[in-house]
Amino acid sequence: MRMRVALAAALGAALALPAFSQMPETPPGKWWKRPRVVQMLKLTPEQQEKLEEIFARNRKSFVDLKADVEKNQIDVEELVAKKDADPRKVSAAVDALELSRMKLRKSMTMMFLEQKAVLTPQQWTLFLERRDEWRRERGEEKRRGETERRGDMSPDGAPAPPRSSAGPRPPQ
Repeated sequence: MRMRVALAAALGAALALPAFSQMPETPPGKWWKRPRVVQMLKLTPEQQEKLEEIFARNRKSFVDLKADVEKNQIDVEELVAKKDADPRKVSAAVDALELSRMKLRKSMTMMFLEQKAVLTPQQWTLFLERRDEWRRERGEEKRRGETERRGDMSPDGAPAPPRSSAGPRPPQ
């Protein structure tokens, strides 16, 4: 049973990779409110307000689209975990999952395109020049999140001491 659950989780993780790799790289979160990004791009208060309005208009839609992705992910995981999984049902569930991911990604991309129109050509050039930096930041945040989910964090939120192969982790 554990093997089936592990397989379902691995399948889900593998299916998630293509969708995220297609998203335009942006700083994490509401980038137009981050002081460092505001300063770097020299965003005006008017631009920040327009960017926030665009996000606010799309926010509820994102909640629904993300919920659809999560529901479809659960459907795939449950079907794959069954002892006698019907390949046709699994295939249909994967198709539904990919369609829901595509809708979310498209919606996010279209919002980003609308936000891009708020920037000047010089701001857009700077934005593009920083993509690699933001990609690294996102990777670091993801690694920190994985560490927290595994429980490799101390109670104060700092990384826990490395585990020794000689025995169990010391109490904290």
